[in-house]
Amino acid sequence: NTRISSMASKVLVVGSGVIGLRTALELLRKNVRVCLISPKTPTNVSTTSMGAGGLWMPFHCDDTRVDGWALSTLDELTTQHASSDRNVEVVPKVSFKRQLIMEPPTWSKSSFLQFQQLDVDSLYKYASQNNMRLPRRETIGNAGYTHAWLFHPPIVDAPNALDAMLQEIKMHEHTNFIDVETNKYFKTMNEIVTEARALGCDGVVNCTGLGSRALCLDEALVGARGVLLHYDRYNPSLWREASKDDTHLRDSAVTIEEKPFGCETTPCYMIPRGDKLVVGGTYLVGDEEECVRESEREMLLRNAQTLGIDTANNDPVGEWVGFRPYRSSVRLEIDHDLTQSGMRVVHNYGFGGSGWTVYVGAAKEAASLIT
Repeated sequence: NTRISSMASKVLVVGSGVIGLRTALELLRKNVRVCLISPKTPTNVSTTSMGAGGLWMPFHCDDTRVDGWALSTLDELTTQHASSDRNVEVVPKVSFKRQLIMEPPTWSKSSFLQFQQLDVDSLYKYASQNNMRLPRRETIGNAGYTHAWLFHPPIVDAPNALDAMLQEIKMHEHTNFIDVETNKYFKTMNEIVTEARALGCDGVVNCTGLGSRALCLDEALVGARGVLLHYDRYNPSLWREASKDDTHLRDSAVTIEEKPFGCETTPCYMIPRGDKLVVGGTYLVGDEEECVRESEREMLLRNAQTLGIDTANNDPVGEWVGFRPYRSSVRLEIDHDLTQSGMRVVHNYGFGGSGWTVYVGAAKEAASLIT
C-alpha cells in the first residue's frame, strides 16, 4: 500500500514533555512540517518532565533498546555541554553499594562517563583530591556501604531546557501550528487521528506519556510515583559542615538504592539541577496519591540530612510529586491498525524514570518511523 508506506509530510505531535518536544524538533530538523498539541505547557508543575531530576542514567526502563537511545542522548548532551549550553552540566555521580558489582551495566563503557568502581576509602581519597562534596565518610561506612560507582554524567536543568526546546519549535519555519495550553484531553486515538486530519496532517506521533494508558487502553502502562524536595543549591549555609574552606567544593549527585538508607521503591538521592538541589525519593508503581504524604516528607528530610544538608536550619524551597510512565517494554512503534486508515501513526511512550536519559535517541527513532 503506497499510501501507508510513503513518509508523512506533515505530522501532529501530541504531548509536550521532553519526549514530545524533542520528537517535534527532530521532525522539524528533517524539514517535516509539524503541529504540536498538548493540554498543558511543558513547564506546568504537573508535568513529569519538568519536575524530574534531569540526570542522565538509565533508571527503571527495562527495554533492551534503552542503551542505544541513551548513548545517542549522551552524545547530544556532551556536545551541548562542550558548547557551553547553560542547561547542561556535567557533575560527579556516586552510587553507593554494599558490595563489588562484578558486571557493571553496559552503558558504563562510554569513555565520556569515566566510569570507575571503587572501594569507599578510594572514593573519599579521590573526592578529597578533586574537591567533591560527599556525605560524611563515617555515615556511609557505619551503614555498611563498601563500594561505589563513580562516573561523570550530564544533568539537564529540566525546566529551562523544556522552555528552550519549546521556543525553538515556536520559531522554526516548518512549525505550522502549536497549542500547548489546550486544556483538552483526547479520549481515544481515533480522536487524535480526526484532529490530525483537520490540521491537514498525514502523520501522528503519540507522546502523551501516562495519558496513553487511557488513550490506547494500554494496561501495561502504569504510573510510578515519585516525590521530591527542592533546596536552594546556592544557599551558603545549606551544608551541615559548611565553612569558608569548602566554598570551592563541587556538588555531586548521589544515589543509594540499597538498605539501610535506600531501596528499589524508596531510593535515597540528591541531584544538583540548575539552581536547585533535588532530594528524593520514591518509585511506587500504581500509587496515585497526588500530594507528598507526611511520612514521605519525613523520609525525604532524613535523606537530605544523610546526604549532608543542614535540615535543622534550612527548609526546602519546594516539593513535587510526579508519575513516571512505566512500561516493561517501551512502546516506540508504528500503530499498524490506525496506519491502515491512511494515517501513519507512531507511539512514543513508556520510558519509566529514563525520559531525560533516552529522549534524543527515542525522538530520532520515532522520526525515522514516521518519515
